[in-house]
Amino acid sequence: MNISSWVQRAKQEMQEIGVESIRDSGILPERGAKFFPVIGYPPLTMFSDMDQEPLFNNLQQRHERPLLGYAHIPFCPSRCTFCHWITKTKSKSEEVDMYLDYLEREMILYKQNMGVDAIPVQSVLIGGGTPTYPSAQQMERFMKMYTTHYDLSGCTQFSVEAEPGTLLGKDGYEKLRIMKDYGVDRISLGVQSFDDDILRYMGRVHTHAETLESIRNMRKAGIGNVFIDLIYGYPNQTVEMWAQHMLEAVSLDIEGYQLYRLRIKQHGDRQGNIIVQARKNPERFPETDEVLLMKYLGIMISEEHGFHEYQTRCFAKKPEYISHYLRDWAADLADVAGVGVSAWSTLRGVFAINVGDANLQNYYNLIDQGKVAINRGKMRTKDDELRRSFILPLKNMKVNKQQFTERTGETINNFFHNEVTWLKQLGLLAENDQDIWLTKLGKYFADEVATQFFNPDYMPFEDVMRAPAQIAVG
Repeated sequence: MNISSWVQRAKQEMQEIGVESIRDSGILPERGAKFFPVIGYPPLTMFSDMDQEPLFNNLQQRHERPLLGYAHIPFCPSRCTFCHWITKTKSKSEEVDMYLDYLEREMILYKQNMGVDAIPVQSVLIGGGTPTYPSAQQMERFMKMYTTHYDLSGCTQFSVEAEPGTLLGKDGYEKLRIMKDYGVDRISLGVQSFDDDILRYMGRVHTHAETLESIRNMRKAGIGNVFIDLIYGYPNQTVEMWAQHMLEAVSLDIEGYQLYRLRIKQHGDRQGNIIVQARKNPERFPETDEVLLMKYLGIMISEEHGFHEYQTRCFAKKPEYISHYLRDWAADLADVAGVGVSAWSTLRGVFAINVGDANLQNYYNLIDQGKVAINRGKMRTKDDELRRSFILPLKNMKVNKQQFTERTGETINNFFHNEVTWLKQLGLLAENDQDIWLTKLGKYFADEVATQFFNPDYMPFEDVMRAPAQIAVG
């Protein structure tokens, strides 16, 4: 089937499942023109100033949850226009070494505050930034200290984010070999696009040819689970271009991929430079109709080629290939022990985020004071817990009614009856006696459906219709 046929089929299927009716329903900000990713709940913008004390105070008396490991490496080859996080570009080796010094000190402080010899985790993600930016020697140093201070004996997956250009040649292979030796079994590669012109517009420094070479290097090093990230809705990107890229993605030697809609509204520690492009050159951005079509093409082409959406926006040949870290905290609500600048933790009812700015000295100062480098956080209220226990499992997989009640002491029907009933009437949710889940149409609008369950004070946009106070049944 040629590109035109794929596009026409996607348009027809979108009409059949009722995409346009949802755009007219009022639940999409500006009928889908604006977008806010539901990554966690409550949103980071709701956190206020906080140090380490609430995170660790009376820890043993608080309800224990399975624990995940996270570490943040902020260094990058370049600053991407779409990035909403803190990065340090083109850093010298000495700066990386100093950061690793402090990162290990923070690991030690973290486990001391938890009262353990090593932090036991069931899955791990090393993120950034670009965790594969450090040299091979620095990579070995990091892996050694991480596996010393975190107990990975019960870990089901050790995943690392990467950038193609950092995994090339002998040095790149050596980094991969080291990671493999320390138990890394999954790499998430920040490809973003297969088009070199768009990559340059994104601020990326790798090329499509280097993407392919880095995947070959990963296979040579014995990495058995390779994922890539792709972004749709980017300036200068056409529907036909995206369809072609999806057809190329399903032909690669990879286990799966994550598809991201371009995020313009800030959701991390800093506003991405993409906002400047949106203000200066709005004509370069695809129209909303085109962005929504790209999303559907991604889903349709994936399913047709054996890449199934086992978790919202995560497509894989088998369910075990998706990120266990993402699955465990988003769908199963596990806790996270995070270290590094901008790292976040959730520990027994308390959220915490480390200092997140480009001046690493602020991160270092807190560690010099003998503190885990936390400067923001939130002690979750009962309302936070109720909504989080519904929103994240729903958006990512499904909500089990019994598990919700065991976790919150409430029933879904008592707390979310109006919202669930209304969204079922719109064709976005389905349920049985055990579970509530997103329909095919609901999964297509997963973030917007999840936002319907936000506390009104946390809504990212004002022009969104909420469930009526009284729902007509029948």
